[in-house]
Amino acid sequence: MHGFNAKFKLSIKELTLIIIVTFLPILLIYLPFLLKLRQLLFLTIKEPGFANVLKNWDGPHYLMISKTWYDLAEIGRRLFIPIDVRYYAAHFPLFPFLIWLGSFLSSGPYAGLLLTLFFDLALNVLFYILARKYTRHPLFLTFVFTVFPPRYLVTRSIIAPETLMVFLMLFSLYLWEKKQYYLSSLFGFFGVLTKIQALFLFPAYLFDLIEKRIKQKGLFRKEQLFMFLIPLEFIFLSLFYYFRLGDFFAFLRAEKGNNLYVYFPFSQFNAQNVWAGAWIEDVVFYFIAMFTLTVSLWKGKQRSWFYFALFYTLFLVFIPQRDITRFAYPLLPLFLFNFQSFITSKVFKVALFVCLPAIYFYTINFMLVNQAPIADWSLLLK
Repeated sequence: MHGFNAKFKLSIKELTLIIIVTFLPILLIYLPFLLKLRQLLFLTIKEPGFANVLKNWDGPHYLMISKTWYDLAEIGRRLFIPIDVRYYAAHFPLFPFLIWLGSFLSSGPYAGLLLTLFFDLALNVLFYILARKYTRHPLFLTFVFTVFPPRYLVTRSIIAPETLMVFLMLFSLYLWEKKQYYLSSLFGFFGVLTKIQALFLFPAYLFDLIEKRIKQKGLFRKEQLFMFLIPLEFIFLSLFYYFRLGDFFAFLRAEKGNNLYVYFPFSQFNAQNVWAGAWIEDVVFYFIAMFTLTVSLWKGKQRSWFYFALFYTLFLVFIPQRDITRFAYPLLPLFLFNFQSFITSKVFKVALFVCLPAIYFYTINFMLVNQAPIADWSLLLK
């Protein structure tokens, strides 16, 4: 992998093409819902309309937080499913805060969706700029990043914090390799405020510095200490939960209560687990891809990238959750950069083109079943 000196400049043509690549696939996803179709070839849409998009998990949970700010009594009054109100501690506050800000311009659900779409574009712009250092086909690589795997296309099309999270994490990783340690740590700080996955930037940066210290026998630079902002943010958040929910360990208890906690390695393969199942062979392929990325980064120049891939992949091995695709999202940009020569080859282009209908129908089908049972939208609007 090459060194970095990415130029953050785009021509009007480049930006226009990125906008098309970003939003055209999503518009096609929205089309049957906007047209209120009842049948899309072999897919039946039982309740036609755009609510099929807005009700997708975990969007309604973030809307709940944007209205209640972790007030347990208020959450209890607005609950639309029978869950422990403390489960909302598993959803971090930056994304709902931005929804709250956006709700001054639009209603909560649409503010959340517009926020997702904004960071879809911001993430693709960042990805494209970095991709120019790796390939002569950055636009096609950005298109792949948009639609594949299709589970990511789902998160790009609904109210979800994943594109915000990956934007912050990818920018942090880039800035760290540029030795802009303060800004890198700041993006990591806000990444943790979005989702817990960003916390794994800290061991990556720490081991990167330890390795450099051993090899170069140099001293730590003062600005490198800003990396401690990343774990400190999690402590600050826990203190916030303590004062708001009365429990410093509210996040850990919420995850454990939802059966999403560190367990035995590869415990995803236990059909008796709440979030697992027997038909999850695809998870094996994702693990192979993640370990392949980690090994391939071993001798790369971007040492923080290697350590991030290593620690994050090991973390996912212990999570008893079949939705590894969504959890692995932060690794996807690194995977595409590292294996761009094959992904931009004619062989892959032909295969992807043939599979585009499969990606489309997977996304629609997933969104039709991945919905919260919201009977009364006023619970999340008033």
